[in-house]
Amino acid sequence: MKVSIAFQRASHVNSGTAVESEELPWPQTSGRVMRHPLLHLEADARGEMTHYGGLVLAQQLVRRFGVAQRLDQHLHLFKRHAPYYESDHVLALAYTLYADGTCLEDQGALQASEAVRRLVGACRIPDPTTAGDFLRRFKTATDVEQLSAVIDEVQEEAWSKLPRRVRRRRAQHELALVDLDGHIKRLYGEHKEGADFSYDGRWSYQPLVVSLAGSGECLRVVNQPGSARSSDAAAGALRAVLPWVQRHFRNALVRGDTDFDRADLLQEVIDAHAYFAIGGRVYANRAALAQALPERAWQPFIPRAQRGRCSAPARQGRTPNWRKHKAAQRGFRNLRTIEQWIAELSYQPTGVSCPCRMIVRRIRIEEQDGQGKLFESFRYRLILTNLPRSYTPREIVDLAYQRCDQENLIEQFGAGIAGWRMPVAEFMGNWAWLQIARLAWNLGKWIAQLALPAEVVRWEWKRFRRHFVYLAAKVLKKGRRLIVQLTDSHRYLPQILAAHLRLQV
Repeated sequence: MKVSIAFQRASHVNSGTAVESEELPWPQTSGRVMRHPLLHLEADARGEMTHYGGLVLAQQLVRRFGVAQRLDQHLHLFKRHAPYYESDHVLALAYTLYADGTCLEDQGALQASEAVRRLVGACRIPDPTTAGDFLRRFKTATDVEQLSAVIDEVQEEAWSKLPRRVRRRRAQHELALVDLDGHIKRLYGEHKEGADFSYDGRWSYQPLVVSLAGSGECLRVVNQPGSARSSDAAAGALRAVLPWVQRHFRNALVRGDTDFDRADLLQEVIDAHAYFAIGGRVYANRAALAQALPERAWQPFIPRAQRGRCSAPARQGRTPNWRKHKAAQRGFRNLRTIEQWIAELSYQPTGVSCPCRMIVRRIRIEEQDGQGKLFESFRYRLILTNLPRSYTPREIVDLAYQRCDQENLIEQFGAGIAGWRMPVAEFMGNWAWLQIARLAWNLGKWIAQLALPAEVVRWEWKRFRRHFVYLAAKVLKKGRRLIVQLTDSHRYLPQILAAHLRLQV
């Protein structure tokens, strides 16, 4: 029986982001609407206000799943606590990244805010210099793995608290789409431990990112020297990730580009009784097998992005293709895809215990210059997979190339929460920073899945912060109660109040 896979796409319906036309007020006088009146600025001696009111949701999630207790139980970096514990440092850095921090020094914004200190129930927050010293206390890979294991526990616990219909669908019908990719993080410091030159000569690290498609959660991040291949740590990462992913999903499908076409990774997936759909390298023997296929084996193929255009009428007034126009005007050579075909054959990679399916996509390329067509050629693209025969070659190609959405995750991991910052000189310290950035990233994803509207999980961090982190709030102590007062005019106030109730213990 074929296993169904739910394709999650970004919501294009901006629900609640506009005001109804009948509710819009109309100016009572003529002239400009924005009149820029004279303002009088005063200072309030009380430090109860903060514009990070959205930290209340992150703090409630951390409290509900006992993140601080788990960190102190598994992470032992201090001989004595004077006065901070390991959890104090980890969560202070995670909150800094979750809010809008881009470096260690930005932790000072939380440190100086009395309202933030009240939110997290602290009389003081670690200094940025102390935060750097804490990262340097990670000396071995075991220390970093202990921090990663705590995040894994919280992630699995958060999945168990998802709505019942979501958990039932995951357990019975869905595959977990586990995506693999690397990122070259260029470094400008000459004293970065463990850095090396990448294949294109950049002084860099090359972390491996393992993520879950649909929810966008980061399952694993492994720091590596720039000279390493992205796939070098992939087999070990999957060995740790796949068992607990399979406990919550019916099975897992591992996807990656051609760099992950290696026997140790494929065998690791097979040993875990999971599936893979990996881009295959076009070696000489594989190209020979593809070229030897009879013509009747090839079926026409239309990419998924173009299938809806075939029947849709041409849009009137469409913007001209200026790139193509300029290339022809300057006499540049231009490659254009004319036709595509798809075929399948059985193939057993070297070092893999069982044969798999090799999906071959043949592409006819036309090369032109400013004068017209020069010649035509064929290119081949391969996908190695062990998915059952109930999946057609076209469905497998669609599944494999949907992993390209992970590029957006990797970009947001750096532009959204400054995860690629690498703030210290030590290799293990920077790896620990990546784990803390993973925690900050997943805090937003867990809050969105557990307590916010469904489309929020696909929002970029800039939009998420604007609506659910940047909230003017007053934090008051009344008797034994700690009360957070939010402005009544916030667009998403009902959703925030409902989310707070759902996240409470």
